Amino acid sequence: MRRSLSVRWRLTIAYTVIIAVSGAVLLTLVYGLVTRGEVQSGSATTQRTPGADAEAPPPERVVTGPDDDDSDETAQLAQSSWFALAFVTVVSVGIGWLVAGRLLAPVHTITARARRISADSLDERIALGGPRDELRALADTFDELLGRVQSTVTSERRLVATMSHELRTPLANQQAALDVALADPDAGAGELRAAATTALDQSRRAARTIDALLVLARAQSGEATGPPSAVDLRAAVADAIEQVRTPDDGLAWDVHLVATTVPGEPDLLARAVANLVDNAAHHNVPGGRVRVALTVEPGTARVTVENTGPVVPPEAAADLVLPFRRAAADRTAAVSGVGLGLTVVRAVADHHGGVLVLTPRTDGGLVTELRLPTQ
Repeated sequence: MRRSLSVRWRLTIAYTVIIAVSGAVLLTLVYGLVTRGEVQSGSATTQRTPGADAEAPPPERVVTGPDDDDSDETAQLAQSSWFALAFVTVVSVGIGWLVAGRLLAPVHTITARARRISADSLDERIALGGPRDELRALADTFDELLGRVQSTVTSERRLVATMSHELRTPLANQQAALDVALADPDAGAGELRAAATTALDQSRRAARTIDALLVLARAQSGEATGPPSAVDLRAAVADAIEQVRTPDDGLAWDVHLVATTVPGEPDLLARAVANLVDNAAHHNVPGGRVRVALTVEPGTARVTVENTGPVVPPEAAADLVLPFRRAAADRTAAVSGVGLGLTVVRAVADHHGGVLVLTPRTDGGLVTELRLPTQ
């Protein structure tokens, strides 16, 4: 494969060519001016006939060209000038090499420091000094990119660690229930059935966690499975309420929905509104209330879900959208949830250009508002 010249050599050649061409044009212009001046300064002589009176016709004027000595001097000057231009061109190669190296020194610094940065040292930065020129702007932009990458990697590592703990808990409970049942040779059908029921519940919990993680990964990927379609948001919210509300749930439901459609992916939007309604019903108090409203403003559709429940400190509301954050103090207490409901809702909102707003109620409970663009 043919190896191309380095940037330093290309800059050097460019500098040399510019100097050589500029010098050649300058010498050509000077040589032209000198030779033209010699022609115009040629001697003019007058020839008179001896004995002619003053009234005779004007004598004939004879114009002669420049002397041979002047021509030789001009030729010698041109030859010396071209030799000087050749010498300056050769010298400019070295000067151009040094100047190009000096200009490219910050680039080498950026390259060397970037090569030292790895997944285990994302806290390092280029931190290029010097004047605020284009190279400094490039280094600062790279540092900002490293900051975003570090934040993403840290978040992913935290998510993987927490996810491992979440999946290990139901598997450990499942194994413990089966080990206890199998260790007792006199265990009856009732005990074996209880152990199987516990194992099945824990298996379902692990499956819900995996399913929620798959939805979260799809929403956070930012890649749509196809062109956005018109989603009947009113039907999606009504279906979510129908799946959660039961006659014996002990909750007072207040529902106000208006007809509206939003562009997006039906499955993701249905999962988002279902998570909001499910959280409002499960994180409630006996005899509590759930209010669901779908309103439309110019360019925005709002799904507002409000519920009564435990008091949520204002400083803790923002953490509820983080993976595996539950309102319950005990991680094992929220058996019906996996701690990814609001995380999925926020990811779906970001995927559709919307936003999720959480507002704690002063007397307990939470107000969740999903805002989606209507066009």
